[in-house]
Amino acid sequence: MKTKLLFISLVIISLNLSAQCTENTANFGNNTSTPSYNISGDVSVILNTNNSISVNFANNFSTASGPDVRLYLIKSEGKSISELKNLNPTALENISFGLIDFSGSQSYTETIPNNIDITQYDTVFFYCLQFNAFWDLGKFDSFNSTTCSVLSTKRNQLNTVKIFPNPAKNRIHLKNIEANSAEIRIFNVLGKQVYHQPKIIEKTIDISTFHKGIYLVKINIDGKSQTQKLVIN
Repeated sequence: MKTKLLFISLVIISLNLSAQCTENTANFGNNTSTPSYNISGDVSVILNTNNSISVNFANNFSTASGPDVRLYLIKSEGKSISELKNLNPTALENISFGLIDFSGSQSYTETIPNNIDITQYDTVFFYCLQFNAFWDLGKFDSFNSTTCSVLSTKRNQLNTVKIFPNPAKNRIHLKNIEANSAEIRIFNVLGKQVYHQPKIIEKTIDISTFHKGIYLVKINIDGKSQTQKLVIN
């Protein structure tokens, strides 16, 4: 009995670590030209703790088969369903999950690119890329730091990042940031990028060649960013 309870506990912990935030997708059935293309069944969007996002189809998922039907997440940016139906998702900011099967339980996962703010995404989009044909789309509530602990954790992590000394002269140091977990860019007052480290490995940055003045330091952690002012004298 103890072994079974331990196993169940480990499974629950594992599930909580890998998928903390889930939103259900609704309002499918938007293809009035070819109703058989419309999506039926349950589709959920899951924001994972490892900076990835998943789309899950339940056992009751079904749609008409096609030669090249692909799954995307997009942000609607206030566009109506009628407007979105006339757009190719590849022309929009999107996360592409590739080809889908046409029925049954499925799961698709992609890493969230650093330049994407996942809190702006609210639409699951199905599209036949080969024939440039709309399939169907559904809406879900956008993730936010109030309702999603994953985003809340990332925001709290950003709030603890420190740059010192400030003002600085020859070097600056980064505090409360884990190696390989973030990106840093430094811009001068004209908006020109003067420094870029895609993955923070060095927590001490040589600024001895920078001109005196005010700079902006932008730090990105898993799609969330924060900008701090830096004075070099």
